[in-house]
Amino acid sequence: MIENKRIEDLEFRPASYLLPEDKWPENPSYDINLWYPNLYYGRDDEFPEDPLDSSYRLDPKYQNHRIHKSCFKYPESCFTIASFDYDEHERFYELHFCLDRPIEYLNILEKREAFWKLLQYGNEQLNIGKIE
Repeated sequence: MIENKRIEDLEFRPASYLLPEDKWPENPSYDINLWYPNLYYGRDDEFPEDPLDSSYRLDPKYQNHRIHKSCFKYPESCFTIASFDYDEHERFYELHFCLDRPIEYLNILEKREAFWKLLQYGNEQLNIGKIE
């Protein structure tokens, strides 16, 4: 099993799937995620419950904006900036950027260095010794 690795607010970890684990791909993707403070954390009392679905809260600032209750539980949220996706034909993991997120969000040298370390870690874990 490949271990997650976090450096400051960047983390290498397996991709999450909206499927039961037995339906995951044989070679799952691995993401590099950027973590940031969750502005909803612990503030669920400030948002009224959705009368149609108790799993959600309503945002009084925006009409028809609903927030799932799980958004209030964790101090951080994250999004993917790059992923290692398995190429069945070539039989190795390829790196893909998610849009221009690495360029947009890694403008501080220290963040780029952390990102590069995670790229190296991911490549070593996924490909080194496995490329024919």
